[in-house]
Amino acid sequence: MDDVLGVDVGGTAIKTWWRGSPGATVRTPKDDVTGERTAAVIADLVAALPGVAAVGMATPGIVDDDAGVCRMSVNLGWRDVPIRDLVEARAGLPAALTHDVRAGAVAERLSGAGAGRPGPLAFAAAGTGLALAVVDADTRPIGTGWAGEVGQLRYGPGPHTGLRVEEVASAGGLAARFGTAEAVDVLTARNAGDVAAAARWDETVDALAEVLAWTVALVAPGTVVVGGGLVRAGDDLLVPLRVALAARLAGFPEPVVVPAAHGTAAAAIGAAHLGALRLGTTAQPSARGSLA
Repeated sequence: MDDVLGVDVGGTAIKTWWRGSPGATVRTPKDDVTGERTAAVIADLVAALPGVAAVGMATPGIVDDDAGVCRMSVNLGWRDVPIRDLVEARAGLPAALTHDVRAGAVAERLSGAGAGRPGPLAFAAAGTGLALAVVDADTRPIGTGWAGEVGQLRYGPGPHTGLRVEEVASAGGLAARFGTAEAVDVLTARNAGDVAAAARWDETVDALAEVLAWTVALVAPGTVVVGGGLVRAGDDLLVPLRVALAARLAGFPEPVVVPAAHGTAAAAIGAAHLGALRLGTTAQPSARGSLA
């Protein structure tokens, strides 16, 4: 893993992980619909480091790990961008690609909040949007390719009809529905006695608990790690979330629900690890790899 550069391509910034520590952070090129300029930036990051043998990348959106293609990412403005091949061509090194939340789940399982805990781990990233990933006890992602974008599902009949799940169960969705810039503004208003803010907060907790309950019933993780901007609320989120989740599980074994440990570095850490596993640190430049 030490000679694989982990790269997290976000909508605003490209973050890196190199030899056990955070590396350079640079701005993501704007309006780069082909991915060419982003690939050039990543190649420059590689060139600035000694001994890079491979690149493990993570991006948001719908990610086809096996093909090395970001099929769709609203944050990046990408559709069917073959970012793995673009980076390999620019950097002259093998590269691999995965979803950013899958990479984050790997990082939290290996050395974060789930380290040493038994069984599979579910990682819910409730930030600007909502996505979820599961890794097994051996840190292998469960469900790859198109999996994870639960926030893109739409509600049927009910109070949230027509909304996407992440418009309710994320920090970004919460702020937008309350009409503020940040989710913390909703929490501040709630704690000051604002009834409307309290109602919105409770809706968000319940919506996130609902997603997690179905996940627990399906894969029975021993640990649920919550990341993203919403978890900055600490016990204001985690305490009612644990209660709401327990009420829905009704007899199922309850997982431990904990906050993420790696913060914004998680995706780059996980990408570096999975890149090392799939590509090997002595792979030839012509090699192809998947993080799946």
